[in-house]
Amino acid sequence: MKYFLTAIWVIICVGVLAFSHVQWNQKTAAVNADEPVTQDSNVIDIEPYMSLAANWPEAAKAQLQVALEEEKQFKILFVGSTAMEWENSVTQSLSDSFGRDKISTVHYTYDLTTKDIVAENKQLELAAEKAQLVVIEPFLFNDNGKVKIDITLANVKKMMEEMKAANPETTFILQPSYPIYLPNYYSIQVEALKEFAAENNITYLDHWTAWPATDNPKIKDYLNGQDSPNEKGYQVWAQYLVEYFVNKKAN
Repeated sequence: MKYFLTAIWVIICVGVLAFSHVQWNQKTAAVNADEPVTQDSNVIDIEPYMSLAANWPEAAKAQLQVALEEEKQFKILFVGSTAMEWENSVTQSLSDSFGRDKISTVHYTYDLTTKDIVAENKQLELAAEKAQLVVIEPFLFNDNGKVKIDITLANVKKMMEEMKAANPETTFILQPSYPIYLPNYYSIQVEALKEFAAENNITYLDHWTAWPATDNPKIKDYLNGQDSPNEKGYQVWAQYLVEYFVNKKAN
């Protein structure tokens, strides 16, 4: 009888301990379920950056997301004629908005025609930059009166094809050079570039829409004759590009 009562007591004790353990686990699980899940403090929230880049081509945005997730810099390459004094303002805005550790920029200017660019294989040094996004102002003003527009576009296409061959993930954006008063044949070249961009599904930044119309004498207030934009002209050009590359609605 003594052994029987002892056995019963042991069974009761074990049951009480097991029940208590189950209850404790359930309460602990309930408390943990109510607590917010904390994320690794080192994980980057990429959404604010993607919002800033809302206007970019989809392929460029996809590459930006990859760069952010891998904590690598996204490189933008600006290419054009010597009329690129807007570049500093655009670069500064990108740096201020994204951070220098997220976006890097580099620019190449040439006082050459597209024929010279291709003949001297300048596209190869551009390809060596391995930029994910390349913004080209394709020397239309330099080509004006020297190179026919169909040859200009063929040269631009060759430049992009060779850069793309070296860096398959590269995305391109095209933009015209600055407008002038009563541009005549130059305006035909610009319109052909715009059509070329549309036909090849390339983003075209039509900053001419931000300037006075080319038949409006007021546009002369933005230019140093026909030679280059003045400070006022560069501000208009830069502001257009800043508003494209940095989505202000995200701030």
